[in-house]
Amino acid sequence: MFLLRPKFVITLAVLTGLLAAYGVYHYLKQQEARTTDSALPTFVSQRVVVAVTDLPVGSLLTPLDLQVRMWPENLIPAGSADSLEKMVGRVLKTEISAGEPILESKLAPKGSTGGFSSLIPPGMRAVTVGVNVVSGVGGFILPKTRVDVLVTVTMGDRSTKTILQNVEVLAVDQTYNQDSDDPVTVKSVTLLVTPEEAEQLSLAANEGVLQLSLRSGADDELYIGKGVELKQLMKTYTPPQPRVSSPSKPKPQPPPPPPEPQTKVVEIIRANKLSEVEFEEMPSESSNASK
Repeated sequence: MFLLRPKFVITLAVLTGLLAAYGVYHYLKQQEARTTDSALPTFVSQRVVVAVTDLPVGSLLTPLDLQVRMWPENLIPAGSADSLEKMVGRVLKTEISAGEPILESKLAPKGSTGGFSSLIPPGMRAVTVGVNVVSGVGGFILPKTRVDVLVTVTMGDRSTKTILQNVEVLAVDQTYNQDSDDPVTVKSVTLLVTPEEAEQLSLAANEGVLQLSLRSGADDELYIGKGVELKQLMKTYTPPQPRVSSPSKPKPQPPPPPPEPQTKVVEIIRANKLSEVEFEEMPSESSNASK
């Protein structure tokens, strides 16, 4: 029964406590590792083609403009490419910043040769119209903005009507990049229209006076109207009514001036001599009244 001796009992208790402590410590470490592994997301990277430098609108993509970077799978934007071969030779229809993925939505249709013509989608046309400071809305019409087109013509009576609505502006003068929102005085504006709208716009530009109306970027609602004629416009004008003065009392008339004396000449013959005598005669009131 040597195990019942005090020194053996104490030693056994110490060993048992150490084993128990180690077991608890090992269990807690395993739980901590499991919790940490489950909390951290697992990222899977994929290849994405991005721009090396800032690229303007109408750029023809070359291998020097592009590079492949690893991108988190859950953050890859739709329409991106995983190889340079898929993007080389395509044309940009919007500006691209350095490090930005090249998306299909930012590219012109396949077969575009670059430049301004690549901005015109299939089935659409670009038509240029002349403008001035007034018809060009003070220079605030810039590329990518949208406008309505009004025309004023004379057919018996002068009239104005909106013929095109929510039309995209492709370029102002020879500029199709929107570098800033500052107003720019231009002489021409190029609009993106359908072939039918191009015919209407050309006829209106030759037969009348065009006016562009700038739209809000958040407004795509169409206006339904019949236009306005000059005679209809003038009917809404009410001329001011003449002022009616109140009747006034007649002003008192000044008294008539006193009658002037009348001069009479009387001839007198004395001793065969003729002489004349003048004297004044005051008219009587009765004679004035009769006059």
